[in-house]
Amino acid sequence: MARFYPIYPRRSDGKFEIFAKGKLREPNQPTDAQLDQKPDKNGVSDFYREVASDEIKHLDWRRKLGSMLARELEWRDPTGSDNGCMLVTFPEGYRLYEHVKKTEKDGETEVKTKTHAGGGNDRQDAYLYGHPTGRKKRFRSPADFFPHLLWLCTDESGDPDNCACKICSPEDVDTGSSRVAKAEKPAKQEVKPEPEPKTVPASSFATRPQPVAQESPRPAVPTPQQAQQSQQRPSPMPPAKTIDQQDDRRGNFMYRPGEVVWFSRVQAWGLGVVMRRWKSSAGQVSYTVQPLTYPHGPSVAVTKTSEFDMRPWLAWSVPAFTYPGLNNTAEPPRYEALDWNALRSGAFGTGGDMEVDASILAAKSIDSTYTPFGQSRVVEAEPGVSETHFDGLYLGGEKLWVGEPVRLAIGSGTDIMVVQSVVERRKTAAMTGQVLQQSMHFVGDIYSLVNVQHDDPNVPTPAAPSMNSQLPERLTRDLGFRNSRSIHVKRVASYWKLMRGQARIDLDAVKGRWYEASTLLPILQGQAAFDGMAAKGDIQEASLWMNSRDDCQNANRAPNLPKIRSQNIKTPSRRDALGHALPAGAEIQDTPTQQQQQQQQQQSLPANMDPSLDDSTGTQAINIDPRFDTAQNIGQGDADLNHFMNMDHAERPGFGQDYGNQSQDFY
Repeated sequence: MARFYPIYPRRSDGKFEIFAKGKLREPNQPTDAQLDQKPDKNGVSDFYREVASDEIKHLDWRRKLGSMLARELEWRDPTGSDNGCMLVTFPEGYRLYEHVKKTEKDGETEVKTKTHAGGGNDRQDAYLYGHPTGRKKRFRSPADFFPHLLWLCTDESGDPDNCACKICSPEDVDTGSSRVAKAEKPAKQEVKPEPEPKTVPASSFATRPQPVAQESPRPAVPTPQQAQQSQQRPSPMPPAKTIDQQDDRRGNFMYRPGEVVWFSRVQAWGLGVVMRRWKSSAGQVSYTVQPLTYPHGPSVAVTKTSEFDMRPWLAWSVPAFTYPGLNNTAEPPRYEALDWNALRSGAFGTGGDMEVDASILAAKSIDSTYTPFGQSRVVEAEPGVSETHFDGLYLGGEKLWVGEPVRLAIGSGTDIMVVQSVVERRKTAAMTGQVLQQSMHFVGDIYSLVNVQHDDPNVPTPAAPSMNSQLPERLTRDLGFRNSRSIHVKRVASYWKLMRGQARIDLDAVKGRWYEASTLLPILQGQAAFDGMAAKGDIQEASLWMNSRDDCQNANRAPNLPKIRSQNIKTPSRRDALGHALPAGAEIQDTPTQQQQQQQQQQSLPANMDPSLDDSTGTQAINIDPRFDTAQNIGQGDADLNHFMNMDHAERPGFGQDYGNQSQDFY
């Protein structure tokens, strides 16, 4: 078969099941009697069977639909050519069935005519099931289904009244163009439904014209440009299932168990993993952080009681390796494959620090992984293709939940998606069950930040929580804080505008977690600088001060070296993703019980530790610009900043050979 450009249906209204009369569920497919292939006493078999996705008829339907869709939307490939297109699959919930009728005599199929379209059978017609009105409303040909497919692909509102197919709109008119316009329905008593024809010519998907009142025609199916301007329908927020998910949705903690973070060691910064977190009765947050190190290397867990002592993994870029040989290789070794004895013996140069470089290698390795968690349901999208839905995903150094915003690498630069589903799609071989294809993607609503003039502070803005119940609480709360400043100074308000509902994106389209500017920027910029921004009414999105996932792979590499390609490596668990960079016994803990919280609070400050040495006061004054490409760009005039990732052996009590030395009273 010739090469075709794949087309993915962007939306579906298909149903595998419907509620019939009496509120009983019934499969949206041929009846059990119709599926029975047993011949009667005369040897006649009259039945329906599902057509597999690799059969000629299935491919032919999808090829015709893809070609009609490309032609209708005037799609061209990058060269300007009008090449063939094909649907990769039918929209979810739609399945193709074949009506087969044949007569068998003496164990052989009797051929009544050699020129019949059914080949050796009496009949062999195909029907597409899945329309939400039920199995009696099926599509008889690709041309029959095409108006419905066009509506699914172009009408952002999702309003079935805009669909021009025979099922959604039995009375149609031919507008004289290639567009299919839906006619205004006449009075109910005047409607005389026309019986459905058995076939529709493949050259046209318009039906015969009906008399209509010309003064009130219905609008045509919108083009993609018109569809983007049509009214959007936001998806409802999925419910939280666990305490941790509820805490993260409300923003009770900035950091999450299993995440990679930067943490302060007074005179230096280290890389570690949040192992657990808790709050005191007074609301004080605490985190246990396990430093990253080389296999079987030193790693003493520390407790941080201030979020000013920590930074998100993507807030800073990693510095260069201390061993020069690691910086000069075209393909630096991954943490799992590095010969640590060779590194120790000087194969990559001398004068480096093994623990520092191990933490950088480990963080880069973790950044290229993903791990779904909390399997919720499995759906058979089509024969041989399953879609598994999860509650969340560890993506690189961060933990993402369904029902929360993520930063996007597409769009304006500050666009977000409110995630509705985390889906793993698998295609397996019918006979062996072998996985042929596997992919991971997000489904959700995409929003863009829009500014509008707002002169009266007493009037609610478009961002008011009462008007945005579909948005996470963190989004509306943060924007309310920022709007209160911008309205007062500039008479300008911002709100999150829905751009696309139920969009589907892959992992590489996600920059990372979304953070509140009102809570993160005081940490990244310093409270004084943040207060200055607030006084000017100009608090920007925190995304503008953050890196993206995968940026660390090429940080501090010479321009003449090839770029390291991004990777998405699936790991069975988060602990597997962290690997030997953590001690063997270190385990990530979810929200502890009240008794565990009390025990942790008693252990949070060692008895031999001087409270005056708590480094929370030593780092609040560190005003680091997170837009720096690397820690090496920090200004030399600030004495505190000179200690960031300090590689001088003589002054490395927080990140080096003396790591975790209790005698220094640092931890």
